Amino acid sequence: MTGFHARRWRGGAAAMAMLLASAGAHAQAAPEPLRQLDFPVLGRGETAQFRVLVPAHAGGEGTSAYAVHAVIPGSGNDRGYRFFAVQCPDGFKQNVHADDHGVVCHLGGGLPHPAFTMTVSVRNVDAADGETRQDEGLRGVALYGAVTRAPWFLYGVRP
Repeated sequence: MTGFHARRWRGGAAAMAMLLASAGAHAQAAPEPLRQLDFPVLGRGETAQFRVLVPAHAGGEGTSAYAVHAVIPGSGNDRGYRFFAVQCPDGFKQNVHADDHGVVCHLGGGLPHPAFTMTVSVRNVDAADGETRQDEGLRGVALYGAVTRAPWFLYGVRP
């Protein structure tokens, strides 16, 4: 009787190992985060643009959305910048959040897309002198998928 139970367990362990191996083979790598390409220096009242590199997406279910937040929703942590316009590639919809607190490019229908560059227009309304960092200010999400977060950096100059 002891030999029977031991053989049964070995078979169960082998089945579990095969299940875990097959699940790992189907798992996708975590998506790459958005990456800021330009780092403008802005005096109070000045405007500029900066580019954000968005990685390619293989498609799937739902909407792919890529946002750049001047003010993280719900945080109330205002860094003194406003993002008032965004340029997205053809086929994407664009949106500017209320009070210019952020911008977004989004693509519905689960469509795949190549890597592209978003161009964000920014205004310094009351930023501190020197480097300003907004942790998690760059966000990407494919609906029903992982959210990526990365910081953005801008540089303010006070008179």
